[in-house]
Amino acid sequence: MTTQNPPPRTIRCTADNAAQFQAMVKADPQLLGLVQSLQAQGLFPGLRGFSLTLTGNAAQQAQGLAAWPTAAAPTGPTATPAGQGGAACK
Repeated sequence: MTTQNPPPRTIRCTADNAAQFQAMVKADPQLLGLVQSLQAQGLFPGLRGFSLTLTGNAAQQAQGLAAWPTAAAPTGPTATPAGQGGAACK
């Protein structure tokens, strides 16, 4: 019997989790470089436009942001349009 994984879980940066998002980005040199490059080009408004989609089993997804990068979707994190995240995520 095969257990099916739950649907992907997307976590958006909000005022409540901004510090966790900042720590996650700063802890990953490649992710930090990507975010800084996109910001320098004016393509990424800041972490308020950041979301992370987790895949995997329920236990992996339950880890939330702590699951990065092991449960990130194959396409990695994606930026959502400005204004759709928490205003405190700058």
